[in-house]
Amino acid sequence: MKVAVDVYTKDVDAATEVFKEAIRLGVADVRINTILDYATDEFKYINIMMEVDHSCRVLDMLDDGPFVKDCDDL
Repeated sequence: MKVAVDVYTKDVDAATEVFKEAIRLGVADVRINTILDYATDEFKYINIMMEVDHSCRVLDMLDDGPFVKDCDDL
């Protein structure tokens, strides 16, 4: 079964590792977006979105890492 993933983090390294692992495991349509503060042009957070099989190791990385489901929780 596929699950939709939509998570947020401020940790660039963790986001990069999840992205690389998802690609390595063959996950299609992985999206990673950087969000900036438009008033200051400073980095705010990263948003990662993908559809992945519910047994994929990437989900464990997201559960164990610095990721939240709501950007207001950062």
